[in-house]
This record gives sequence, structure tokens and C-alpha cells, in this order.
Amino acid sequence: MGSFEASEETVKFLCERLLDKTQPISERFRALFSLRNLRGELPRDALILATRDPSNLLAHEAAFALGQMQDAEAIPALESVLNDLCLHPIVRHEAAEALG
Repeated sequence: MGSFEASEETVKFLCERLLDKTQPISERFRALFSLRNLRGELPRDALILATRDPSNLLAHEAAFALGQMQDAEAIPALESVLNDLCLHPIVRHEAAEALG
């Protein structure tokens, strides 16, 4: 998956949009799909936080996006998701897939 450059302001906006539970889920998914194509700490950390979202589908997609990013810094968070028995199995499964 390719990456693209975005301004710091845009990255912050996308991270905030993803994590804002008052936003429509469709807007949060748009932010997620944009963030997966970015590199760096802010996009990675927002996606990591999203793996714990109450929406299992969003959390699942966040784990998938982290796997697509292939960012070694995300490995401990993905391992934590995988081992958290309180999370939905689909989220944990996607974390396992992301880890390879």
C-alpha cells in the first residue's frame, strides 16, 4: 500500500475525526482509510487507539490498517489487542493477521 504526504494540520484533523465518537461512523471510516496511507507517529497512534473502539467493525479495520502500514512500532499494541480476551474475536483475529 502506497503512502502519501499530508500536512501536519491534515493529519491531526484525520486523527481527531477517527477518534471522535460523536462523528458519524462513515466519517470515522473515511479518516481511518486516509490514515492507513500515512506514515508516522500520529497516524499510527490514532489507529492503535481505534483498535479499542466500541465499534467492533471500526476496531477491526484499525487493526487491519496497522497491518497494512507495516510499522514495527505498532507490534506491541497489536500483541496487546491479540491477547485482550475482552475484545471481540474479529478484532483480535485481525490483530493476529496484522502480526503475520
